[in-house]
Amino acid sequence: MNKRAFTLIELLIVVLIIGIVYTLAVSSIQSLKYDKVKPSLLNLKNYLISLSYNDSVKLMCLDKCNDCSIYIDGKLNKKYSIEFDGFLDSSVETYRYDFNLGMINLKNKIYYNLKDIEKEICFSYRVDKKGVGDQVIVEYKGNIYDFTQYFTNTLRYPSLDDILTAKEEQIQKVLR
Repeated sequence: MNKRAFTLIELLIVVLIIGIVYTLAVSSIQSLKYDKVKPSLLNLKNYLISLSYNDSVKLMCLDKCNDCSIYIDGKLNKKYSIEFDGFLDSSVETYRYDFNLGMINLKNKIYYNLKDIEKEICFSYRVDKKGVGDQVIVEYKGNIYDFTQYFTNTLRYPSLDDILTAKEEQIQKVLR
């Protein structure tokens, strides 16, 4: 009888192939977990646009920004709201830029009535189906985020003076 056994080289090659397949499988599973980008003020507009909606999508933070929720087509969507835990705090300031008046602080007390409970709106940002968002400037943790651009990403500036200078330069370009 002729007995045939695997050689050491053949066994090592099989173990190597199994190791490579295992490594590829584990790394692709881990990358699926980390593909989801955590929302920030810099990518907020793009994040909201990426959600599935018919008319508009809105992020609204209530109760000193402790409770941030996503509203898709006017209805609360709890699935995405979890990602906004700890997104902002009450130090956030929202402004509008007016050609004649400059920066206008929007920190007037606006309340949201939810089942006969009034809660102060700390922050709100809405994007429609065309990708046009609220025309606001946000100050948070020493940075200024410009949401006033229609077809570009959110811009970040180090101070209010810098964004005012940039706005004045844009106006001068248009007036020339």
